[in-house]
Amino acid sequence: MPKSTPPDISPDLLNALTREGLDHKSDRVTRLLYSTDASIYQIMPIAVIWPRDSSEVSAVVEIARQHQTPVLPRGGGSSLAGQAIGKAIILDFSRRMDRVIEIFPEEQAVLVQPGVVLGSLNRQLRSTGLMFGPDPASADRATMGGVLGNNASGAHSILYGLTHDHVLEAEVVLSDGSLVSLNKQSSPLSPAGYQAGTLKNRIYQELPEIIKEFQSEILECYPKTFRNVAGYNLNILARQSDLNPAVLLAGSEGTLGLVTSAKLNLVPVPTFKTLYLIHFDDLGAALESVPAILESNPSAVELIDDMLINLARANPAYRPLLRPIQGDPAAVLAVEYQGEELGALVGKESGLASFGPTIPLLETALQSGIWKARQVGLGILQSKRGDEKPTAFIEDAAVPVEHLAEYALEIKRFAHEIGVKSTSFYAHASAGLLHIRPAVNLKDQVGLTQMRQLAEKSLELVLRLGGTTTGEHGEGIVRGEFSKILYGAGLTRAFRKVKELFDPGYLLNPGKIIDPPGMDDASLLRYGPTYQSPFKPEKTLLSFESDQGLDRAVEMCNGAGVCRQLDGGVMCPSFKATRDETHSTRGRSNLLRAAISGKIGQDGFSSSELYQALDLCLSCQACTSECPSSVDMSKLKAEFTHQYHLKHGVPFRSWFFAHIAEISRLAQPLAGLVNPILRSPARRLLSVIGIHPDRKMPPFATESFTSWYQKQPPVEPTELKKGVVFFYDTYLEFNYPHIGKAVTKIFQKAGLGLIVLREKVDSGRPAYSKGLLKKAQRLAQTNLELLEPYAENGHAIVGCEPTVMVMLTKEYLDLVPGPTADLVASGVLMIEDFLLREIQAGRIEFTFDQLPRRILYQGHCQQKAHFGTANTISLLQQLPNCIVEEIDSTCCGMAGAFGYEKEHYQLSLEIAELGLAPKIRAASAETIICASGTSCREQIQHTTQQDARHPLEIFAEALV
Repeated sequence: MPKSTPPDISPDLLNALTREGLDHKSDRVTRLLYSTDASIYQIMPIAVIWPRDSSEVSAVVEIARQHQTPVLPRGGGSSLAGQAIGKAIILDFSRRMDRVIEIFPEEQAVLVQPGVVLGSLNRQLRSTGLMFGPDPASADRATMGGVLGNNASGAHSILYGLTHDHVLEAEVVLSDGSLVSLNKQSSPLSPAGYQAGTLKNRIYQELPEIIKEFQSEILECYPKTFRNVAGYNLNILARQSDLNPAVLLAGSEGTLGLVTSAKLNLVPVPTFKTLYLIHFDDLGAALESVPAILESNPSAVELIDDMLINLARANPAYRPLLRPIQGDPAAVLAVEYQGEELGALVGKESGLASFGPTIPLLETALQSGIWKARQVGLGILQSKRGDEKPTAFIEDAAVPVEHLAEYALEIKRFAHEIGVKSTSFYAHASAGLLHIRPAVNLKDQVGLTQMRQLAEKSLELVLRLGGTTTGEHGEGIVRGEFSKILYGAGLTRAFRKVKELFDPGYLLNPGKIIDPPGMDDASLLRYGPTYQSPFKPEKTLLSFESDQGLDRAVEMCNGAGVCRQLDGGVMCPSFKATRDETHSTRGRSNLLRAAISGKIGQDGFSSSELYQALDLCLSCQACTSECPSSVDMSKLKAEFTHQYHLKHGVPFRSWFFAHIAEISRLAQPLAGLVNPILRSPARRLLSVIGIHPDRKMPPFATESFTSWYQKQPPVEPTELKKGVVFFYDTYLEFNYPHIGKAVTKIFQKAGLGLIVLREKVDSGRPAYSKGLLKKAQRLAQTNLELLEPYAENGHAIVGCEPTVMVMLTKEYLDLVPGPTADLVASGVLMIEDFLLREIQAGRIEFTFDQLPRRILYQGHCQQKAHFGTANTISLLQQLPNCIVEEIDSTCCGMAGAFGYEKEHYQLSLEIAELGLAPKIRAASAETIICASGTSCREQIQHTTQQDARHPLEIFAEALV
């Protein structure tokens, strides 16, 4: 039976880990970061270790065995049932044991370490024409160790099955610390494989005996569903002629051994795919049609319901993905076909149309959009504000496909009966697996009771319909207690025998599969009836009204870990560079929640630990769009920094950058004196205030933009309504007026009046970024009063610095909420967006030179998050003979003042080297480097010694 575990790490255990030279931490902050996964639970671990190789894993297990301390393997922490948390030593394989060891194209196999991210693996395999078949929605952050431990499958399981179908062999550290290879061998072991008295030999000898003893139960009591990941895979082993215990590790949730490498089967990448969207007015009708649709041999059938559609449409980042969905259907079935010839896949809609209006998607981009929206379904559902959240606890039941509608509608009816107001449905319908998420409030006893009632109702239904409690996400904590009812007493004993064969001391992830706690044990819940947030600020300067309070804004993070993806997207740049959970959006959210709930201490929002965690947030704002739950870490950081300053004071460097507009206004007229100093070694004196000596501050122009503009022939219209307001930024005004001159030229050529504000414009972005929110609020109020008359008269308000435009469209709504901020924001556009709109509407036209141009473009992070870069690229493509390529990279690493600061300088460079700098260095000599943001251009020059130009400069230069 399980041994008791110590509440915290003992000095002896800590000393043992230190003697072995293991990279480990047991401080409160680290343990908090690893106390949650993507489930509803929170359990503090004992310590966290980042092993470098299998020998270190063996050392950890041996030390843990000596000290009778549990061990828990972890990858991306994206598990939905609580498998990746526990009172144990956690081994995080994702940071260092993340290599693709070898690819065997001829064998169609690959050897990987457990920390390899599935999406990254498939990208590395792309050139071979092969891929790993199972495709869970979390593939961009789920590691192969987790994929194996959870027996992952995904949308295409009717083609590729589950992970256990692809396991060839595994190198495993067993509970006695031995490192062994488990693979297909005859049983008992041949003389070459025999090691008398070893745990490995016992496994090969005794597993067949267990299978023989429980043969009748194995044949009769396993669910007859296509997919089932409850319990252990004794039914799979029973069908093997030569025993392969490695298959038993699939779905074992780390309870039988710690996988240090695995050899896996691969499948060919499909040649052609088509996707058809069938629209339904009724959820039941959609599910009832699945058996008939399966007769046409699709590769996948996925259900998307109206709640998911509506929430995705509410997110600007995900809204475009669902454009092919027409109207407001109650449900949509996405039906995919694969084949060697595209012609054989086209025209399927004629047969599918009998079920409902059907839209064919032949273009890869459109198909990818639907799949992406479906893959981030959980996160999108969690973007629902308030305490009632679509919650994952019965989301994994599977039934025979002919019973899908019956099961779903009965759950929906019962949920309504017990007072649950809304329930979301999406599904791997082709496999009979439904992701059902009732909206319950676990902070309330009523919600906790509803969760238990629905879990028991789901169990009752799957037993009656021949289904299983879990077809994909595993048992963990949330479904573990129902395993003995699902399987009966006989198989429950068999599972315990398997556990005690592999792990007689119950040290490997105890409480999972065998002897799990109650799924509604309030002491294990992240949010339960006793949850409170007493240490949140009494009053915030920013408005969190739309989130129903700062605490609920913090709680938007559901732990899915999309912020941990290493390839693609912008977020989270500091995590991509450091691979440290602290610097992911999830990690920061965890610590913010810990601070306001008192788990860090009584300092709350003025905690120094929280300051350190938020310090490396670059405020790129990618989380507002790329995080499916729209966690706004930039806003939370700004509010935290403000609160921190109230208690600890404002550092001079922060004051300096927050007042850069005033400083520049004083320095620019003295450019002839100041610039030589900024170029000389004397600039290193700025290191006294914390600016890195290798950074160069931007030089000042000899004439400011507004001074130059006032000398130009009048271009402002006589009638106010005809003008376009140019809201310029501080750096354009004092450092780079040539960009403003380019804007002026463009508007002159277009015959448009340009209203250049003569007031001392400062958007407040530097003050906001540094947490000087009262200053930012004053500036916001001033600018709103300045812009309100223009907005009331229908003027477009345009600018060319993304961070400044985001202040007007987003930050001002929180700094000075009200109708004026809303009115001004409604008229704000990036200049590129405005010009493209007017060109496409036929209201303006330009004449260009015919020079060929090749442009390599870096989009600004905040522009990507709030405006997108598509219009900037389209505007540049208006130029004849112009080829534009956008750099696929994360943040440039500069992030305003961040890259200037001593302690951030090296990380700033490392982020640039993730993609941006190497791409620019590889560009041909004639390529024009282009970037919208001032910070981006500064970083490009610093890291590559190449000058980057603003898109509007290039556009203006091409005008004739």
